[in-house]
Amino acid sequence: MMIAMVGGTAATLPLMASAQEDSASVTAAELQQRIAELQAQVDRLAAQQTAPVQDPEPERKTFGGTQIQIGGYVKLDSNFSSYSDGSSATAGIGEDFLVPSTIPIGGDSGDTRYHAQAKSSRLFIKSHSEYGSGAINTHLEIDAMAGGQGDERISNSYAQRLRHAYVDWQMDGSRSLLAGQTWSTFFNVGALPEGLDFVGPVGTLFERQPQVRYSHKLGSGQLQFAAENPATTLYNGAENPYDDNSTPDFVVRYNNSLGDLSYSAASMSRELAYEADSERESRRGYAVSLSGKYQLGRDDLRFMYSYGNALGRYLGLNSYRAGIIEADGEINLIDQHGGFVALRHFWNEQLRSNLVLSATAADNPDTVSDMTAAAYRSLHLNLLYSPVPKMTLGGEYIFASKEVENVSGQLTDDEGDLQRLQFSMKYVF
Repeated sequence: MMIAMVGGTAATLPLMASAQEDSASVTAAELQQRIAELQAQVDRLAAQQTAPVQDPEPERKTFGGTQIQIGGYVKLDSNFSSYSDGSSATAGIGEDFLVPSTIPIGGDSGDTRYHAQAKSSRLFIKSHSEYGSGAINTHLEIDAMAGGQGDERISNSYAQRLRHAYVDWQMDGSRSLLAGQTWSTFFNVGALPEGLDFVGPVGTLFERQPQVRYSHKLGSGQLQFAAENPATTLYNGAENPYDDNSTPDFVVRYNNSLGDLSYSAASMSRELAYEADSERESRRGYAVSLSGKYQLGRDDLRFMYSYGNALGRYLGLNSYRAGIIEADGEINLIDQHGGFVALRHFWNEQLRSNLVLSATAADNPDTVSDMTAAAYRSLHLNLLYSPVPKMTLGGEYIFASKEVENVSGQLTDDEGDLQRLQFSMKYVF
C-alpha cells in the first residue's frame, strides 16, 4: 500500500507543481529530477518489501528494572548416511552431525543408515539492566547435543549441557568487558554459513570456552582482546587433552566493515604443554584467521581462512592435534590451514539455498602414524523453506572426505568419505 501511495505521488507531481509554482520558475529538468528521486524511494521501499524475513527477537519482560528474555528453538534432524569405508561413524556423535575425524577409513561400505534426533533443541535466558551510560547483559543457554547420558532404547532422554554462561558489562558506548563461557574470540560466528548440520563445513573454526574479553571501539571498527581457557592436544600423548598449560590462550581480533563487506581479522598465541614423569615440555604457537560476509543484494557470500602451527582443536572440531610428542620428548608443532566459501541465494521471500565448499590440510612430519589425518574436504548444498516467520523446513546434501598420511605406504586404503541427506524442521520461539 505504501508503494502504491508513493507511486501515486510521483505520478501526480507535475500537476501539483503546476498548481503551486509559476511555470517559468520550475523547469522540466527540475521536475524530472524530483520524479527520479521519488522513483528511487519507491525502489528502496520495494526492496524492503521483498527482503527476507528475519527471525524476530523474543519479547522482553521487565522485572524490577531488569529486562528478561526467554527463547530458544525446537529442532528435529533426520539423517540418511552412507560411508564408503564403514557402516557408521567411528563415534556416535558423528551420526548426530558432521564430525570430520569420525569418518571411517579402511573398512567395507555399509548400507544407508537412518538416524533422527532432537538434541540440538535449546533454551536460553538473557537479562539486560541499564546503569547510567552503560548496561549489564547476561546470557545462559543449554541444549542436549553431545551429551554422554541417554540412549535410544525407550525414552531417548539426554542430559542437558552448558553452551553459554557469561556476563557482559557495557561500560559505555565504546567499551565492554565480558567474562564467562561463550564463542572463542578467535571464531567469527557471524561468518558461519546457514545450514541444517549442527556445525557445517570442515574448514570452519568452532570453539566455545571460558574467557575474559575486553572490547573497545576504534574508529569505525572494534578491537578485542581476550584471555581464554587453554587445552593441549598432541599426537603420541597419554592424555587428550592435556591440562598442563601455565598461560591462557591470548587472542586479538579486529572487526569492521567496508561498504557491503563486513570482516574480522584475528590472531592467537597459545602455549602447547604436557607433563610426564615429572618432566614438563612447552612450546608457544600461533594462528591467524580472516573471515567475513559480502552482501550481494539479498544474497551473500561468506568466507573464512585460517592458518598456523597452533590451530589444533580450534579447526574443524579438533580434526587435527596441534603437534606431536617426538621420541626425545620434544613437542613438534604442525602447520595447518583450512577454510570455506559459502554462497547464499534467495529464490523468493520464503525459499533460499546455500552452497558451501570447504577444505583443510596438515603438514604432518614423517614421525606420525599411518592413520594420522592429513586432509579433509566437504560440500554442503541445501534448500530451506520458511512458510511463516521463525519456522524453517529443509533438506541438505552433505559430502565429506577424510584422508590419512599412510606414511609407511602399507595401507591399501587411505581415504574415506561420507554422503548424507539431512531433513530438518525448526521453530524459533
